[in-house]
Amino acid sequence: MKTLTKKILPYLITSLLVIGFWKMWTWTDNYAWNPEGKELLMLDIALTSIFFYKTIFWLVTANLVVFGLLQLRKKKIKTAGVVLALTLTYHFAVGQVVDKKCAFHYYSVFHNQSVAEGYIIRPIEEAGYEIGPILTEKIEEKDMKYRRYAILGLQKIDYQPATELMGKLLFDTSELEVYRADANETLKTFDNEKSNQLLNDFRKQAKDSTENKVVELGEYFYENREK
Repeated sequence: MKTLTKKILPYLITSLLVIGFWKMWTWTDNYAWNPEGKELLMLDIALTSIFFYKTIFWLVTANLVVFGLLQLRKKKIKTAGVVLALTLTYHFAVGQVVDKKCAFHYYSVFHNQSVAEGYIIRPIEEAGYEIGPILTEKIEEKDMKYRRYAILGLQKIDYQPATELMGKLLFDTSELEVYRADANETLKTFDNEKSNQLLNDFRKQAKDSTENKVVELGEYFYENREK
């Protein structure tokens, strides 16, 4: 019995640490400072889903690492090497699947959260690149909640496929100046061939005070952005 306990103890401790970490990280109170009925329910659903996916993923990853380290400690180099290769393959292959599964739930957290301004973008940063397509689609809706933060989020995750959308926002005279300036800032941040071309084209045709203000405001946002 003691031998069995000794063998499973490292895995048990690792599992408890992983579960505890993700339980705290996806705690509803982290995202609901002023919760309301429907928003709180949607947060609970989204965060429970994230907890489920992330916990299972990291339980496997962490315990594979522990197993590999134990094999290395026993001087079983070949076995440890195989486990390391398996762990890396699992981590990157399955990790992408998990990120895609969680992207929608992170968007739900972003949409339904009630936190201070400085924390609004956090769910996007936690979701990473895979939330990009969802943000790109939602930003086209002019009444989108936290729209400016969603645009900023595209910068943070460097989602360059949104270049075309940012160009569309920049040139759209029906958009508010602040959104057009945000698009200007984002294109400048992307700094790719297409974004630079869009910025140059806009500057060349910017003749009235509104468009010049968009350029100036965009430059101001860019210079004072959080790096």
